[in-house]
Amino acid sequence: GLSNALFFVLSALLIDTGYSSVSAPFCQCPCENRISISKDWFNCITIYSMKTKGYVTADEHYPFFKEDRYVFATNQNKLWGTAKWKVEYREGNNGTYGLKNLYVKEWLHVGRNDQARDSFRRYLLTKIKGDPNIPPRDGYWQFIPDPKIGKDVYRIRNTFTGEYLFVDDEQHIQRYDYNRLYLWRHTGNYQSTDNRHWFKIAKCK
Repeated sequence: GLSNALFFVLSALLIDTGYSSVSAPFCQCPCENRISISKDWFNCITIYSMKTKGYVTADEHYPFFKEDRYVFATNQNKLWGTAKWKVEYREGNNGTYGLKNLYVKEWLHVGRNDQARDSFRRYLLTKIKGDPNIPPRDGYWQFIPDPKIGKDVYRIRNTFTGEYLFVDDEQHIQRYDYNRLYLWRHTGNYQSTDNRHWFKIAKCK
């Protein structure tokens, strides 16, 4: 009957998306505390890793696949042109933002489940082929404050997967001096006292 038809329609919508159909349970709170980025910063921000003392940086040389490019964290305050991001905001998004790399002109987004590093870690990438004006659906981000970790320091959450960004201890194979960036695929890996999850955002100088 009608109920069976609805079931098949909903099943078709959920199958083969490449992502989990259920948001991570830990994204419900404290996501409500997310901050709003000042409009004065929209043209260019930097994202500084409290772990590596460097910056979230697009890799212009080494694509992950034909449609995606790696992202890594530099160290020792190395700030390159590929570490500058434009903030995309649309009215009504309520503290949720797209981030476009100003050098490679690509949106920051997350890898699919079938592209994951392993069962715990999802790749952070930029989208080589995509709409230049609109972030992909997995390319929206929130900045979650925590008073314990200092002013202008945040955890960064992907709104599509509900997962948090972190700097891994694993080095980028092609750029072995620097660390890979991933998102935790499971809540159990996040520790609020771990500086791998802490990032500072600032307006470009």
